[in-house]
Amino acid sequence: MPHLFRRYTPHSYVCLLAAFCCVVAQPAHGRSPARVPVQFLITAAVGFGNSVFVVGDHPDLGGWDVTHALKLRFTSGNVWIGEIAVQAGTDFQFRYLKRSTGQENWCNTGNAVYLTGVLSQSVSPEPPPPYRGKTIYYSSGWSAATLVYNAGGGNFAGLPMTKIGDGRTAGESLFKISGVGEAGENLEFVFTDNNNHWDNPPGGGNYLTGLDVFWLQDGNIFSYSPPAIVSAPHVLAPHLVNSSVPNIAARNVRVYLPRAYDQNVNRRYPVVYFEDGQNVFDSSTTFGGVEWQADETATREISQGRMREAILVGIDNTAARIPEYQPPNDSYQGMQGRADGYANFLINNVRPYIDNAFRTLNDPKNTVTIGSSMGGLVSLYLGREYTTFGKIAVMSPALWISPNYIAQVNTGSKKPLRVHLDMGTAEGQSDFDNCLAMYDTHLSQGYVTNSDVEFVAGCGQQHNETAWAARLPTVLDYLLPAREDPAELALRDFPPVLSIGVLDPPNQTVMLNYPALFGFNYALSRSSNLGNWAPVSMTTETQPWAQRSTGDNGFTAAGPTFWRLQATPSP
Repeated sequence: MPHLFRRYTPHSYVCLLAAFCCVVAQPAHGRSPARVPVQFLITAAVGFGNSVFVVGDHPDLGGWDVTHALKLRFTSGNVWIGEIAVQAGTDFQFRYLKRSTGQENWCNTGNAVYLTGVLSQSVSPEPPPPYRGKTIYYSSGWSAATLVYNAGGGNFAGLPMTKIGDGRTAGESLFKISGVGEAGENLEFVFTDNNNHWDNPPGGGNYLTGLDVFWLQDGNIFSYSPPAIVSAPHVLAPHLVNSSVPNIAARNVRVYLPRAYDQNVNRRYPVVYFEDGQNVFDSSTTFGGVEWQADETATREISQGRMREAILVGIDNTAARIPEYQPPNDSYQGMQGRADGYANFLINNVRPYIDNAFRTLNDPKNTVTIGSSMGGLVSLYLGREYTTFGKIAVMSPALWISPNYIAQVNTGSKKPLRVHLDMGTAEGQSDFDNCLAMYDTHLSQGYVTNSDVEFVAGCGQQHNETAWAARLPTVLDYLLPAREDPAELALRDFPPVLSIGVLDPPNQTVMLNYPALFGFNYALSRSSNLGNWAPVSMTTETQPWAQRSTGDNGFTAAGPTFWRLQATPSP
């Protein structure tokens, strides 16, 4: 009789499968949160100052809200085209429409002339998830707990949770519920003890997350089993970083460490580098006395399961802010840009200090830069000209000051970047137009809306810290979504199970199947005696979830054969 053995540790999962053993997975429901590029194209003459947009019934297409319609780019012959990433497995309806791109009209719901009737299209589905709905763990001092949730915009429903054990202290319990809502979608919820007591997130409102398997403890959502004691997020005292770069002065950096940094000594974190660091965390040092509230925003978005735990770094500006943030082939008021020197300082002085002092993930996909105004310009420059950064936020960028560099960008090619662009509608029309033109440039280079690039208009927002603080949650959730952390709790509760798809002993060939989750490395190896293991394959999952197959052409049918699948989080 074949046997299947499982062993789980906090950072890996091992599955052993004996030859001829086949395991059938339980049925699951839920659409994958993966996004698939869909091309939209229409020929229409819409007149000067207008553009063609797409709006549809799915949230990825604005949810029929014309102020969130997605702009296409103009090409010769009045052809408007663009690729938009839409959720896999979606049957959606949409319409093309004409809108004025004037900043004063952007947020006007009446700014819409429909060019077509309602059209329909489908996006091919991904495989079903390896679990049913959501699974929630809840630590509480209550004797009973009920989940009150909304899984699809309808009415709230209540379901009792099951006590599965004691909590961290006397009188605390651990509750669990599974199969709630739909995997891959957002879940809005609160808890009650059915005795007029409610658990809402800090600051009020309802919890809202897209995570599928999570643990809620002390108002915080975790994708892993959290430590019993969790240190609070905090900003450290400024630290002076010396400069080895000519004409680039030493300056302070300000560091935010996320919750549980002190306890999770084996975890490493993505890093967000903010330009104009005085304005990021502390109103007493900011320009005009208004801060970005980046620490408060990150704390809230992380705690609600919308943003990854991350280290934030504010890099102070200096009296030479304008030339340091301006690309080197442009000048302003006789001062030549030296953003190349600033980049050298950031990459070779600031970043080594951060990497040595803190537990960081420093590959491009985990390195972000965010800036506004001139800081937005240099963030664009840093992302496009250096491979250090894989994600950038270009907020209210001062593109007008660097025409030579913008011309260089316009004639460039697609970079391996995720790009956020934004502008307030109460900023200058030329600035708004320049930012839209930069968005079009990215579309022309092959960036896909919702996936590689997004443009956000801040309705009624001016060129100031208040506006950038208001848009920051959108930025952080887009560049560092919580789903892009390997879901350790999901792996623990729903470990991969190997099954044999095709077995051909005469040709020493077998095809093995297993479910996979985003961000985990899956190493398959083979043994004839459960002692010596030979590697077969290694893959890293890039989809939210998938059903994977891998072949093994090297086993022998002369005796027993075992396969072992080990899953470990990928950095």
